[in-house]
Amino acid sequence: MEKYKFGRKLQEAVLRRKEGQQPAIIIDGKEMKVRNPVFVGNRTRDVPCLVEEDNKTGNTGYAVVAVSFGNVDKKDKEWICTSPVLLEQAIGFFIENHQMESMSGTCRCASRLADARDSGFDFETEDAEIEIKVPLIVPNTKEPSNCIWPGFRQAVKQMIGYCDSSYAKQKGKRIELLTICQHGTSHIQAMTNGSIKEELLKKAVGMGIEFWIAETKINPDGIELLSYCDITCNILND
Repeated sequence: MEKYKFGRKLQEAVLRRKEGQQPAIIIDGKEMKVRNPVFVGNRTRDVPCLVEEDNKTGNTGYAVVAVSFGNVDKKDKEWICTSPVLLEQAIGFFIENHQMESMSGTCRCASRLADARDSGFDFETEDAEIEIKVPLIVPNTKEPSNCIWPGFRQAVKQMIGYCDSSYAKQKGKRIELLTICQHGTSHIQAMTNGSIKEELLKKAVGMGIEFWIAETKINPDGIELLSYCDITCNILND
């Protein structure tokens, strides 16, 4: 599959968080300003990250777009993209380049910027209304299959609200919730276990909501679509 390539290659840096101080990044031994220093829990150790130059609103620093929870000295790091907007842009690229046709039904799409006030969906194609969710889950290395996405229940309720809207009824299109997974699908497959009532899922599926998963991988030069699949049929059996 064709990769969504960045206009400029991301730089590898180290996100340094000192207790009682604002986080900073270290590039080539120099400390730089950083915007959106992302989630790192309460960790005070150095965290590897990928950054892009940030010239927005006069900021002369950098923005963090991915982190790794591996060792700083590790050569082949696995990255977690922490920018939902960047992942949405990549999904739009994959749709437009015929890489997700069984989900979207077409290569033509429009972002939420086109009619966000009316629909609320992230993407609209000729056949589908697509909402994208990115659970930023810190991987549990001891029990990866037991990693639950707490926000999934709210996402399902939101989709039910979208289905009840006059906008969706008038459009008559497929309604899809696409979850972006960055660490394989095993821990996302468990996202309904104990975190959501079965009745709510049955209602969503009964209303025609489709549940999809896409697996992506981010590198310094771009984002790859590794796979995507429809889990609507088996979601109640998780």
